[in-house]
Amino acid sequence: MAKVVITGVSGFIGPHVAEECLHRGWEVVGVDLLPSELCAPRYRFLQEDARGLTPEKLRGVDYIVHLAFVTNIPNSIQHPIETTRDNIEMTVRLLESATQAGVKKFAFPSTASLFGNNPTPWREDMPPDPIEPYSWQKLSCEYLLQMWTTRYGLPTVTLRLFQVFGENQRKDTAMAAFFRAKKEGKPITLTETTAQSSFRTGQRDFVYVKEVAEAFTQALESPKTGHGEIINVGSGKVTAMEEIAKAIGSEVIFIPRRAFEVERHQADISRAEALLDWHPKKNVIEWLHEFVPTLKSVREVIDK
Repeated sequence: MAKVVITGVSGFIGPHVAEECLHRGWEVVGVDLLPSELCAPRYRFLQEDARGLTPEKLRGVDYIVHLAFVTNIPNSIQHPIETTRDNIEMTVRLLESATQAGVKKFAFPSTASLFGNNPTPWREDMPPDPIEPYSWQKLSCEYLLQMWTTRYGLPTVTLRLFQVFGENQRKDTAMAAFFRAKKEGKPITLTETTAQSSFRTGQRDFVYVKEVAEAFTQALESPKTGHGEIINVGSGKVTAMEEIAKAIGSEVIFIPRRAFEVERHQADISRAEALLDWHPKKNVIEWLHEFVPTLKSVREVIDK
């Protein structure tokens, strides 16, 4: 039976990764400063800082999924020193402990936002163009993982996540803001694109959170990963933000685009298909049409 440690297990993606690992029959240790609501056989929770995971605590662990990170782009812009220090230090400490403990593979979630203003669809071999501290921090961690593989022999793999959607969204995500506005009877505020398009708003590549969880477990199990690979995890398709608002049934107010916003995100997922045998199926508009009519509480979508 494989044993996996998941840092940041109480966040948006963490519970879904934990459930997917449990579904595969693995033993799961969740780590987070916030409480975990997950309760299941073969699941153990440690309420502590991921920086406290010493080699001794990681003995016998096969895999690590390092989800813990100070997220939120505006927060990183306002506090670049603190967020850089916390995110880089935490990742380095965990990489070192994992190496000393003999962990078999270390998986990390990066962000599609580091592609910046590259033309779409975005391929992993395109030069990164981070335009705010959060993306730079994620890119730095990608390099750290690759260096740890080359220099110290720790098998690593990075998944560059696109716009993840699904149950238990973080409060600061666009989707959560849409549902909150719908609940409160307020219009949704969207930034207006300057690009030539049939839509007034930017376009995003949405990928379902449970399929992201599957991508992580596939990356851990695949014999084709562990050499410092960087792999896009998206749908390969784009959806305009105003389409999301329409599916939820909310009025839209348009505002000018902010300097750090990229107007179009789209993944080239051929590497994920080849290395992970992974194929996303859930369409965000279809999910909304299924989910919105049955929505009883905004808490079904938004993280408490």
